[in-house]
Amino acid sequence: MAAIEHRLRELGLFKSSPNHPLNMAKRKNKKKRAEPLFFPEAEKTDGGFFGGYIEDDHLPFLARGVEILHVIPSPFPHVWHDITDDGEHLDMDTVEDWTTLVTAFAAEWMDLEGFFDVRAPEKASPKSEL
Repeated sequence: MAAIEHRLRELGLFKSSPNHPLNMAKRKNKKKRAEPLFFPEAEKTDGGFFGGYIEDDHLPFLARGVEILHVIPSPFPHVWHDITDDGEHLDMDTVEDWTTLVTAFAAEWMDLEGFFDVRAPEKASPKSEL
């Protein structure tokens, strides 16, 4: 997954990236910024990816030997497990980036290359005024 993240970032496809064209257009300083990584330990070669230990509802599965992919921010957002923890506190660009990443991972894992009909996005036509 980390390799796929790297490729998607290189292609400039993550909307949450400070280097995405839409975000670059909003800034005066057009210099590329460091990319915040979803998988900051991707360069590790010892096979251990631990980051930090976070207690959450995945632990019973982990204790029973179920492999997990714990997708969780650290530190927790200030609204975590709070009455105000709702969709309004989600960054939709990041949610979309994760959707793209997981879809690409699943497609590669299932060896689906060649099964997708890839088309250029259609340009929106200007609305006519009445």
